[in-house]
Parts: sequence; C-alpha cells; structure tokens
Amino acid sequence: MNGITLSRPDDKQSTLSRYWTTERPRAGTSNYQAVRRACRERGLLFEDPDFPPGPRALYHHKKPPLHPIVWMRPSEMCQRPKFIADGTGGNRAEGSRFDVEPGELGDTWLLAAVSSLTLTPRFLDRVVPPEQNFDNTTYCGLFRFRFWHFGEWRDVFVDDRLPTYKGRLIYLHSTNPTEFWAALLEKAYAKLYGCYESLQGGCTTRALQDLTGGIVQSFGLSNQDRYLTFQVLNSAVPRSSLLISSINQEKDNKRQLRLRNGLITQHAYSVTGLARVRGPLGETPLVRLRNPWGRGEWTGPWSERSWEWDGLSERDKELLSVRVRNDGEFWMSFEDFARHFTHLDLVHVGPDDWMVEPALHSKQPWRAVLARRRWRSGYNAGGGPGYTETTATNPQFHIQIPRASSNKCHVVVSVTQYYETHPVETKKKKALYAIGFAVYEIPHSMARVTPHFVIDQKPLDVTNHSVAREVVTFFTLPPGDYIVLPQTNVPNCDGKFLLRILTDEQSNICLSGREVNEDNMVFRNITSEFLEEAPLLVIIYSIYLYLGYLSDKPSLELCKSLIMLRDYNISGRINLMDIPVLMHMLHFWRIAFQKFDRVGHGTKTSSYNLRALLWEAGSTASNKVLECLVLRFSKSKILTSECFVMAMVRLHLAHDINRLDVDELTWNLEALAVFVLWSTIAKSFVA
Repeated sequence: MNGITLSRPDDKQSTLSRYWTTERPRAGTSNYQAVRRACRERGLLFEDPDFPPGPRALYHHKKPPLHPIVWMRPSEMCQRPKFIADGTGGNRAEGSRFDVEPGELGDTWLLAAVSSLTLTPRFLDRVVPPEQNFDNTTYCGLFRFRFWHFGEWRDVFVDDRLPTYKGRLIYLHSTNPTEFWAALLEKAYAKLYGCYESLQGGCTTRALQDLTGGIVQSFGLSNQDRYLTFQVLNSAVPRSSLLISSINQEKDNKRQLRLRNGLITQHAYSVTGLARVRGPLGETPLVRLRNPWGRGEWTGPWSERSWEWDGLSERDKELLSVRVRNDGEFWMSFEDFARHFTHLDLVHVGPDDWMVEPALHSKQPWRAVLARRRWRSGYNAGGGPGYTETTATNPQFHIQIPRASSNKCHVVVSVTQYYETHPVETKKKKALYAIGFAVYEIPHSMARVTPHFVIDQKPLDVTNHSVAREVVTFFTLPPGDYIVLPQTNVPNCDGKFLLRILTDEQSNICLSGREVNEDNMVFRNITSEFLEEAPLLVIIYSIYLYLGYLSDKPSLELCKSLIMLRDYNISGRINLMDIPVLMHMLHFWRIAFQKFDRVGHGTKTSSYNLRALLWEAGSTASNKVLECLVLRFSKSKILTSECFVMAMVRLHLAHDINRLDVDELTWNLEALAVFVLWSTIAKSFVA
C-alpha cells in the first residue's frame, strides 16, 4: 500500500523517513478512511512512514538529549487511554480538555492558541475531530488533525507513538494521565513543521491562523496609544472576530507565571465584551475577559469581589452580572487591561466560518472576497511605492463603497504570500519576501492607477513592508472608490499570494484590468467547498460582464457542461478550487471563437468554420467526429458561442475517455448507459 506502513503491536521496526506532501484535503479524508479500514481489516497498528519515531522527528539541528527517549503508544502508558476525557456532560470545549501542561518544549504559544478556541467549539472540532478514540471497535493507532495552509485545509495523519522519558510524556500533555488529544495534536503540528524542534520559539499569531484559517492581526499593547487600542476593541468586539490577549514575558522565559493580580503570563485570555459604567469617580470603560481554563482570574479593581461594584446601581450590577455568563469570565477596567496585557490578536472570521459556528451568530458577519494571484518578474512584480515607474504594474483590486451609504465601512485587508511549513528533503526552504500593500483613493471613472497617478498622488495608506507570511490592516473608509495594490518591497520578486478583503458594509470589489486566469479569480461570500450549476452561473455571468461579453449570457446548460469537466464522481458539483481552471479554459475558447465571428458580437458563426475553430482552440477531430459535432451543436448552419463551448467540453471528455485502456474496462449496461448519457459523441470518437 503506497505511503502506508502497517505493523503488529509487537513489531518495533521503524521505516525510512519520507516527508508529508499531501496537497488536497478532500483526498486526505479518503486516504484516512482507506488506511483506517486497511488497519482494522488486518488487525494491525498504523506506523507513519512520513514521520517515524527517532532523532529526525525530534530535532533538525540540536543534539539528542542526554536522557534516553522512548516512543510509546498510550496503551503502553496506561490501561484505559482516552482521546478526550470528557467529564463535562458532553461539552468538549470545557473542562479537562484544556487542563494541559506545555512540557519541555515550552510551546505555551501553541497551547494558548488551542485554548482560545473554547468559545468556538466547531472550529476546535475541525482541527481536532472528536470522533476519534481508543475504543477496541475503531482504534488502529491512526489519528487525524486538520490545519490551514495558504487558503486550504490540510489533513495531517499521525500514529500514536509519542516521545516519553521513564514512561511519561515529555512534551505537551494533559494533566489527566489517561487523556492524549493534546499530545497527539502537538505531534501532528510538529509533523506539519518538520519536527518537534521547529515548535520552539513559535508565536501565537501563527498558530491562530493555522488553527482557524482566519485573518490574524497582532498588536503590541505596551507602546500603543490607549485611544487607538480602545477603538480597535470597540470595532472588533461586535463583529465576527475573535480577540485574544496575553501577557508575554522576556524571550528567555517561556514558563507560565501567576502574577500577584491573579493573571497568568504566556496564557490566552479571550476578550468577550465591552461596557461603560458610571460610578462615583465618573464614567469607566470596562473590558470583559474569559480564561478558558477557568482559573487565573483578575483580582484587582472591578474583579468579582472588589469594592467598585458597590458604587453602581442595582440595574447596572444586574446587567453586568448577567453578561458574565461562564466560569472564568471577569471584568476589569480598560486602563488596567491596557496596562497589564502586552499583546492582542484579532482573528477576523469570514462568512463561511461564521455560518458553521453558532457561537458567532450574535456577532455581525463580515462580507468577504478572496483572490489568488502571483507576482511575475518583468510583468507585474513592480515593487513598493518607492518604485514609481513600476509599482502601478502590481495587481490592482478596486473597492467601491456606494456613495449612497451614510456610514463608514470597516475594512480588513490581508495579503498572504506563499510559505512552506517545512521544505521537501531535497530542497531548501524558500525565503519570504518583505510584503505589504498600498491603498489609493481614485476618481469614480478611473479603472487603474497609472505611474503618473502614483507620482502625483500619495497613497491613502501604506503598510510597513514586513518579512512575514501575512500582512494585515484594519481601517475604516468613507464612501468612494479605492485601489489596493499588493506588493513586495522591491521589484522582480516572483511568488504567489492570497488577497482577502473583509467589509462590514455593502461594497463592490473587483480586479482592475481585463485579464482572467487561474491566479486572479475573486470569489465572493462563498460558503461551501463545492458549487452546483446555479452559483456557478452567477460567477460566469460576472466574468462575462467584466470581459465585456454584453451581447451573450451564459445558461444553466453551459454551467452543467463545464461542471462535467471536473465532476469525476458525477455528483453535479465541482470543487471551488477547480473554478479558476474552468474560467481560464472558457476565456480561451471565447477568444478563439471571436476570431471567426463575422457579425462582430462574438455570439455566432457559420458551422463551416468549425474545423478551423477547433484548430484555433488547440484541438482536432476526424471527419466523422466533425460531422457529429455539426449535427449535434449547430442549427441552420449556425454555431453559437455557447454551443461551441459545449462541443469543446464533449471533445475534452472524449479525449479523457480515449486515454483509458478500454480493453481493461468492464462495460456493463449501467456503465454503458452512463457513458452514452454523459458524452453523446464519445462513442464515435473512441471508435
């Protein structure tokens, strides 16, 4: 079995290391089920060939520790191991699940990121699928976790052999010695980044993005203006954003410490609310926080038993006490919050995740667009604002906030460059560029900013160009037209990037320019990984308008035909990631068709042109197939652009079938019926 090593429980042999290279989460899920089924059928325990136990799983550069490390399965450490020791009546986001110790690695940042997901149990279940256990009916030594990477969710599989010393786990582990979800999650995360050593010196910001897929924006509170900090809190709390605050120690001190005021360092506190109260000393802004562990609460002013509450009216006390809904939740003044906490992370959650997480439904959802593009040296890698002659060649995105709107629009812009969690064994890890973006306000009639415009007009905002995988800005914009230019600090840097824009008001966002390819598609408020013909029709129609195909409108039949090209399971749906490829093919065929349009509208041509049309579109057909195409797709010797596209779809399907070894296929009646219905000309093509 390719990429899978099975062993009996008493088999101690290891396998050669091979790096994990899974690209698509949907394939990973099916592989997981296949491996699990194979293990169960053979009565074997899974051994991960891509991350075998040994020094390479622990370190890249450091020397092995002096004390011997033994890799053990949970069943060798205790009699009745559990994945999650749930003692809270079925609520997995509470209780012992977060009673966890960091261990020798000191990766408290990872623990803080995981514990911050207590408010969003659906998000946590996505990362740590809860149906896994050590039950004899399902256990096979295989466990699965999910992490976000550059716009996709990746499945990471691991076996349950864990590093121990004297029979005890040495890294991240639950205080309950029979619970192992935390240790297995850390192992999967170490596999994602190459080894356990890679988890030393990490940061909560990176882990939050890996665990949520959200846009993560970080603030250092120690030197930040207090008014700006409060404005950030006031804007983010009512919206679909998670707010995580922490108290960071010096770099050399990664241990958690309990301070005299009750707070714990290197620990994540979720900001859950804001309030203003009027007391004897005037108006006081308050911040409500929650400790996911239920311990380590604030003991200073406005804590549960402080005297400040005595100065409030009974109504205010009742309102604020009701608003403290969970154990571990407490109030403190904003001044104390800004004084004691050193770091704040905002995790902006898109509309698709907002829909699946009921805990966020009380918050206002963001509207979202996403675009995948790349910088190409010599074409559109124009560098930062200092390179006035070339910066306008960078990819441009037009944000239009309707002028009829009376409110300012809150906008989050994120540019993420492609990054590797760890390199393939034979390659070096690609260095990150210094990236950022500029925002220009433009006249309503302007489609793109030009070099002359860049010289004459200062940008409304320019981010600091940082050598980071993501650069984020959260700001407000009045009604108007704006251009966002993602850019590298210097020109001629080749690489992919992911642009995500969130807005809380109705806005129009599109690409500036008229090229359409697999790198620059924009998806609006897509809430599912798969699309049927109706939402695909909306996307194609917007592309038609964008490219100026005003005299032609796509139909549902066209969408169904395009879906056929990528619908390998005949489900009537395609994966969202396949849409850019389809749009590229559609645009290419339309350009070929326009060369033979005698009327000039790009909608119809003579059927006599079909042979030349196929040649222009990069395809050929025999006389018999050409005759079938004319009979099937033309009417009164006229071939429309839509019928030409559907003909090209059928030809592509026929080519795909022709590549199969027909002699090895079992042609029963059902298979033949599906074959004939799915491609009416394939039979004559293969023949």
